[in-house]
Amino acid sequence: MRRPFTPPWRADARFAALGFAVSLLVILVIGIIGVRVAPVHGHWTPPVWWPLSPFARWDSAWYYRIAVYGYFRPAAYVFFPLYPLVVHTLHAVTRLPFVTAGIVSSWAADLAAIVLLARLWREQAGEVLMRRALVLLLAYPSAFFLVTMYAESLYLLLSVGAYLLLRKGRWGFAAALIALASVERANGILLVLPLLAFAWESSARRMDALFWRRALWCLLPVAALGTYLAFSYVKVGNPLEFVAQQATWYRHFTGGGFALGYGLIHAFYNQGLPLSAVDLGMPIVFLLALAFDRGILSLGDKLYVFFGVLSTLVDPSIPNGFVLMSATRLIMPYFPVFLTFAARLRENQWRWAIGLSGAFQVFLWISYAHWFFAG
Repeated sequence: MRRPFTPPWRADARFAALGFAVSLLVILVIGIIGVRVAPVHGHWTPPVWWPLSPFARWDSAWYYRIAVYGYFRPAAYVFFPLYPLVVHTLHAVTRLPFVTAGIVSSWAADLAAIVLLARLWREQAGEVLMRRALVLLLAYPSAFFLVTMYAESLYLLLSVGAYLLLRKGRWGFAAALIALASVERANGILLVLPLLAFAWESSARRMDALFWRRALWCLLPVAALGTYLAFSYVKVGNPLEFVAQQATWYRHFTGGGFALGYGLIHAFYNQGLPLSAVDLGMPIVFLLALAFDRGILSLGDKLYVFFGVLSTLVDPSIPNGFVLMSATRLIMPYFPVFLTFAARLRENQWRWAIGLSGAFQVFLWISYAHWFFAG
């Protein structure tokens, strides 16, 4: 008897959902065991049911306070408003506690992003590479941030959604998602690069009227970012307060080469031994993947990843030992590069990469749950 035909997108969605569920279950179990076995001493006690408390550390406190009180101090302007607004709205609608609302919203956004990635990558590279790329993303050292009270999962969802819409020629809707991403993360405006690249490649005569009509949609994300800058100006008198307040985290704008040079010197400095080495290495790995891409990535992919990684390298944090502080986490949402990894790694290399990356994610997750800095 023949099995009923299952559309590929349903099988892909099931695979993506299963990968998300397994990843989340492993992270949840390890987090619960970790906080029960060893005492946790942090700077902030999240008001949430204790099994969920490992999902709210470090920057989660900032998102929580912004969701509850608004922009309560100048340093808060570093955190863009969309994610706290989502948390606040979910709390208002469901009456879930703020931290629970933040964690649930991250879980939902991560699940949706993974499912959409499965569809995007199947269309771009086929089933085998799609599945490998998804597993590589889920095993990435900082992937646990996608299910914590951080903005990473929402940004990933918006960027993947924008990509899918661009591939289907839905320019206005794609621009709307890019506009949301521009007020969700400081460098979300970089998503206009894929928009311009898709417009260029789909235009028969390149710089013709059709290209310019599509390119004009870039004004929507620019206007969204401008709205946040105007809000910052009205509230504190500086539209670039989010740049000025980077010094709170010891970040200072400089050249990419300068940051990498200090990274080489300080990779094994003080308490940053394992994490600084990874924060130094992963941006280099991402850039090498672009250089040795075998035609998997589009022009928009390459521009987005390159300038995204570069924006991370030009803002190092030298005084505290973590020179490229959080670089591994910050470059994670530049998802096209995972497809290159999947294409370049051979069978045995791919399995080793999954094992090593997953093991380091477990180490960083346990560190994060116990309030040690992990990105």
